Amino acid sequence: MQETQVLGGLRSEIGILIRQAGLVVTALGLADGTAAQEAIVGAMAACGDRTLFPVDLPSGPALGIVLSHEVTQVAMVRPVDTQVTLVDFVAAVPFAFDILEQVLNDPYTALTVADHEGTMRYISPVHEKFLGLPHGGAIGRPAEEAIPNSRLRAVIQSGKAEIGQPQMLANGVTRVVNRRPVWKDGQVIGAVGQVMFRDTQAVTEMAGEINQLRSQVEFYRRELDSLRETREATADLVGESQAMQRLRNEIARVAKLDLPVLVLGESGTGKELVARAIHRLGRPDQAMVSMNLAALPASLVESELFGHVAGAFTGSARQGRAGKLEMAHDGTLFLDEVGDIPPEIQIKLLRVLEDHVIERLGSHTARRATFRLVAATHRNIDELIRTGTFRHDLYYRISGITLQVPPLRQRLEDIPSLVSHFVQAFCLRNGWPVPAIEPGVTRYLADQSWPGNLRQLRHRVEEALVFSGQGLLTLKAFMRNDATRSEHPTDTQPQTPPQRPPPSQESGTARLKDMERMAALRAVQECGGNKQRAAQQLGISRSYLYKLLA
Repeated sequence: MQETQVLGGLRSEIGILIRQAGLVVTALGLADGTAAQEAIVGAMAACGDRTLFPVDLPSGPALGIVLSHEVTQVAMVRPVDTQVTLVDFVAAVPFAFDILEQVLNDPYTALTVADHEGTMRYISPVHEKFLGLPHGGAIGRPAEEAIPNSRLRAVIQSGKAEIGQPQMLANGVTRVVNRRPVWKDGQVIGAVGQVMFRDTQAVTEMAGEINQLRSQVEFYRRELDSLRETREATADLVGESQAMQRLRNEIARVAKLDLPVLVLGESGTGKELVARAIHRLGRPDQAMVSMNLAALPASLVESELFGHVAGAFTGSARQGRAGKLEMAHDGTLFLDEVGDIPPEIQIKLLRVLEDHVIERLGSHTARRATFRLVAATHRNIDELIRTGTFRHDLYYRISGITLQVPPLRQRLEDIPSLVSHFVQAFCLRNGWPVPAIEPGVTRYLADQSWPGNLRQLRHRVEEALVFSGQGLLTLKAFMRNDATRSEHPTDTQPQTPPQRPPPSQESGTARLKDMERMAALRAVQECGGNKQRAAQQLGISRSYLYKLLA
C-alpha cells in the first residue's frame, strides 16, 4: 500500500482521475502512476454508462465512481476487500448506482447511520425532510439529539438488533423501525436505522392480513385432507362414471351428519361398500357392526338384534350376549336387507331408534345405545309399504338420507376399471402375477346384461382368470360356457328381458349409435379408463363421451 500522505488535501488511500476529451489531465492519490491510470481508464470504458465500477489497481482491488459532464469525466476510487459483496453487486448490475440511489431516497428503505460513538454520519434526504433538518444538518451530532428517542447508541453498546420497534417522534408521530449493529472484525463499528412501517396501525393491518391468509391456508388444508380422506374411504367404489362420481360426492356430504342413511340398489351393486365408506368417513375410530336380516330365520333376528340374558330362551348363551344394537354403541350399525325384517321386530326396532334405549331379551334393564344407522335393501320399499309388509313410520326413521347405487348396466364405462380391480385383487390373493387383458374382453363384457351386477362380473372375471392361465386374460376364457350359460335375473329386474328387434328392422341410425358406443368403450379401455384421454383420442368432448357410454 502507498504511504498515506496529503496531496492537495486528498488522502492517498483515495484516488482521483480527471479526463477531458479522452485525455488524463489530473491523477492524484491511488490514481497516480501510469499503470493505475490505465487500469482506471480501462475499467471506466468497460463499465459503459454505469456510474459505479470495480477496478484492479496495482495496489489491489478498488471500487470507483465516475461522474461525467460533456467531455469531462471525474473518477474517484478507493481500495476494497476482495470479499466485499458490494464489488460483486456493482460488477454484475449495470444500474447498481440507480438501485442505491433509490434505496437511500425511499422512505421505507432509506437509512440513518451512526458510527461507533453514536455520532450521526448519514441521514437520507427523505428522513431529513421529515425531521425538519437541513441537508447534512445531522452529521456530527449525537444520534439522540438529531433523532428524537433514537436508540442507535443503545444498539451500538449492546451489539443486539432491535426489530419492529415503535419509535415516538417529537411531533407525536409513531414509526415502526429496525435498528441493526454493523460489525467488522468482531467489533461494532456503527449502527443503521430503517423504517419498517408508517405506524403501529400498519403493523396491525398486516397482522390481520397474515391471520386471514393463515385462515385461508388452513381452510384449503382441511379441504385437501377431506378430499384425500374421501378418496381413501371410497377406494372400494371403483369407477369414474358420472353415476359413481355422483355417488361418492353424496357419500362425502352425508357421512359426517348424524342422520340415518338408507342405501337402495339391486343385488350385487355394492351397497355394503357404500355403508363401509360412510362409516370410514363418519366414525372411523368406532366399530361398524353388520347384520344381514335376510340371512337369519325370523326366530333368531330378535335375539341377534337386541341380545339376551342368561336363560332367556332354550339354547341361549349361559352368560347372556349383547345384541348388534348394543355392540354398535357410538359406532355404525349396518342392517343389510332391511326390507326382510320380520313385521313383529319392526315395532321394537322403531322404539329403539326413537328412544335410543335397548332391553335384552329376558331383561327389564334399559341400556342406552346411540349409533349411526345405515340400512340397505334391494327390495321395492314403496311396494312393501303399500302391501303392509313394512311399516311406513319405520321407513321414515331409517331413511333420513336415501342413496341410490347404480346397477352395472348404467355404468358400463366403468367395466375396464372394474375388471382391472378384480384381476389385481384375485392375483394378490392367490400370489399370481397380474396378466395382460386381451383387447376384445371389455367389448364382450359391455354387451352382457349383468343382472347380478358387480358380484356377477367379479365371478366371471375370476372364473376366466382360472381358465386363461397366467400371462393373459383371454376372451376365450370368458366365452367358454356361453352356449349353456343362463343369466338368472334378480327380483329387481323384469323376468323377461326386453326383446331387441330383428336386424332387418333396425334402422341405420341405431346401428351407427351401436358402432359409436363400441368405439367409445374401446377407447376408454385403451386409455386405461381415463375418460379425458379417451375423449381426446376420439376427437369428441368428454360430455359427449359420457353420453355415448350411458
